[in-house]
Amino acid sequence: MNWNWDSSSWKTRNKILLLLATVWPVIYIFLFIVTIFSMFLFIPFAAKGSNQSCGYIDVLQLDRKIKDGDIKHLIVREDEIVATDRLGCDFEVTVTNENTRQEILKDAREVVNGRPRVEKIVEETSRLRGEPPAFIPIGFVGLVVVHMGTILLMMALMPLYIVLAVKNDRLDQTMRIIWVVLLCMMGMLANPVYWYLYVWRKPSAKPANDSSASSAGDNMRTV
Repeated sequence: MNWNWDSSSWKTRNKILLLLATVWPVIYIFLFIVTIFSMFLFIPFAAKGSNQSCGYIDVLQLDRKIKDGDIKHLIVREDEIVATDRLGCDFEVTVTNENTRQEILKDAREVVNGRPRVEKIVEETSRLRGEPPAFIPIGFVGLVVVHMGTILLMMALMPLYIVLAVKNDRLDQTMRIIWVVLLCMMGMLANPVYWYLYVWRKPSAKPANDSSASSAGDNMRTV
């Protein structure tokens, strides 16, 4: 079975499928650039909104701040505690002893005047800290698959459009060379233009009177 390179005789369905494959790399690159710029714009705002790190303190200093009511938020981890005071400062405390950690938690949960000394306490285990959320690796794998698929699609579209241009009877030799250069140099931008001009648009029919006039002229010269 020979492949028909005359795109004017293709079915509309095949032309639309080629269009979808042609415009997808352009859409993907646009979305990729927008996402990257959005991340760079979001990171400064996120960093600006975070608490200020105020260094390290020891266990006794932390216990004193808790009893004085200066701490509003505790993050308790396996080997450290991050305490946030009411001014937005983060203090880091190294705690490796389980009994010491439990004593700090006991003081933080102690109820004074109907309220606990520390408003919010978050306990993070080593398992929760070491394992990222499930959607992160799934999303990364999906992004890699889409990215590699788009690259392979772009590599396949280039020779396809070049062959279409070379075998296009509506183009003379000069225009074929021009289109081959454009398709090689600016594939993503040139492909949609070529698709619209020579795949989607029907070739203009030659007027019948031109052929009759030329045959009549030939007959007159013969007489």
